[in-house]
Order: sequence, then structure tokens, then C-alpha cells
Amino acid sequence: MFLKNSDNVGRLEVICGSMFSGKSEELIRRLRRESFTKQNVLVFKHSIDKRYGENGIFSHSQDSIGAYPASNVEEMEKIISNHPDVEVIGIDEVQFFGKEVVEFCKKYVDLGKRVIVAGLDLDFKAEPFHPMPDLLTYADSIIKLKAICMVCGKDAYASQRLINGEPAYRDDPIVMVGASENYEARCRRHHIVRDRGDKRAKIYFLFGTDINAGKEEVENYIQSKNPNLTTKTISIFKNDETVIDLRNTIEKSSYECDILFIRIVKSPLIPIEGEYSIIDLMAEYRKISSVILISRNRRGMINEVLISHETIRKADLNLEEIYFTTSNNPEKEENIKKIEDIINSKAILI
Repeated sequence: MFLKNSDNVGRLEVICGSMFSGKSEELIRRLRRESFTKQNVLVFKHSIDKRYGENGIFSHSQDSIGAYPASNVEEMEKIISNHPDVEVIGIDEVQFFGKEVVEFCKKYVDLGKRVIVAGLDLDFKAEPFHPMPDLLTYADSIIKLKAICMVCGKDAYASQRLINGEPAYRDDPIVMVGASENYEARCRRHHIVRDRGDKRAKIYFLFGTDINAGKEEVENYIQSKNPNLTTKTISIFKNDETVIDLRNTIEKSSYECDILFIRIVKSPLIPIEGEYSIIDLMAEYRKISSVILISRNRRGMINEVLISHETIRKADLNLEEIYFTTSNNPEKEENIKKIEDIINSKAILI
């Protein structure tokens, strides 16, 4: 008598990653391959996921395979009872089945089945999406797929939830199935979760092309546009300030006002402590701050602005705006237009 599964050794395979990383596509590929080899395959999806259809697993590229919708482990058990010859079990969006799915997978692996599951390893807050950590612990093989960050094009880290185009709040519900209009793949740099009632100020690093670029003029201009907001200014220039001192000052000051201006008085490439420079400090706050580039509108300023802009770009900082403070330069409008065209950013003359 021929035994199709004579070794009777089960296996748990976990496919994880952020949304849009190709998890469902990889699951479909593996299950379809087993079907081609005449294995008896049984496929499940959580019934909450109805984005593209109810009776199948559908990838974002519109590839698909038939699947039984189920809302819990008990429903999957009932369906399996009608398929005693099943050899391969596939589960998509496994994170929605709760902690019971862990024992379910272990049970059928012990019975000699090949169990292949796909799901999110992190929720929209970039925190472990249970029960995925337990499944990863028991897995015989793990593949973590990467999507592409919708902001910068680098490898994505987690799924960014957007509500009316804005990042979701940390206390929002975990489960909210959606497609591209609700979620984006984001890297660590661009993944954002908001906290309700967060009183932290908007932080601006004022980066001048030279020491007399006009930082105070820009501060006054921004304050005049936001008369109801309180502002505070701190400067980074003392040679005896340690990195810890500066971090503590920024942290404390960011809760004492609505807008915090941080003036970079000396070159951002000058070390503060050891080889740690001001630009390194700015990079620590890149997710909650922006850089304002400031230059006197004078002859020869184009090259200075472009060099400063390249420093900001290479440090992967957020360039908010470029300000030009006035001076007697008949070529001022022509210069500003050249810079706008080269770096593709709006410049403001004050």
C-alpha cells in the first residue's frame, strides 16, 4: 500500500511582514505549488477580511486562491472534520484568529500536517501583533517580507494607519482591515503614531548658511504668522555642553511652548562630544522636527545654499522651508528661482 505521508512529520511555516509586503502572494504561491504536487490542501482566511472577496485569499496584485472564511478556530475545526485527508493547511491573516490559533497550529503539526500561515508581525503601532510572536517561536521556518516605504522608497518596517490622511492615534482599535486608502507601508523613519493630548512643541532646527544668516528674523516672521502660539528659542553653540545636556534641554523645552526654535549657531558638522556632531543630534529628532534653511539674499549665496541643502539631505532630515533674508541684491528674485528649480522646494523671501 502506498503512503503519501509515510514519515508523518509535520511542519509550521510562518510568512510575516508589513502590509503590502507580499505575504498573501507568497502564501498563495506555496499552497498552489502543493496543489500541483497532488497534496490535499485546505485554505482558510479570517471572515473579517472582505477587501477583495469572501471565498478566497487575494493578493494586492490580484492573484488568488480559494479559501474558507472563518471567524475563529472552532469554525476551522468544523471544516477540517469534513476533510480528514488534508495534508497541507494554509491560513491567511492569522493574527486575527487570537491566541487559540497557536494551539490549533501545534495540534495539526503534531498530526503530521504542513501548516503554512501568513500575517502581520507588527500592528499599526509597530508593536507585536499577538499571537504572531508565539507562532514565530514554534515555527520550523520563518520568512519576513519587506514592502517599500511609500514616503522614501526604502525597506518598510511596519504598516502606517492613516485616518483622513493623518497618522492614527495610539489608543485607536488594533483591528481595522483596509486597503491602500487606510494603510501605507512605512520605514522606521517615516512610521508615525500620534498620542492624544501630546503637548510636545513643534521643533524647528534653524540652519543658517553662515552665522549671520538671519535666524532671529525668521523666528519673528514665523511667530507673526502664528500669534496665538507660544515660542521658545534655545541655541547650540557652547563648547562645554554635553550631548546629555542638550538632550535634556530639548526635552524639557519641548513641553514649555508650542513652537521650539533650536538655533544652530556653529557648523552642524563640528563635534559636540567625541565624534558626535550637531548633525547627529538633529538626526535623533528627525521624526518630530523639521529643518529651516536660512540664507542672506546676497551675491554668491547659491552655492552656500546648495551645500547646506546637501548636508541636510544626506542626514535624511525634514527640510520644511528655505528662507532668504533681505539685502541689497538686484539679482535676488533670479537667485531664488534658480534654487527653487534645483532643489524642488519653495523658498520664502522676508
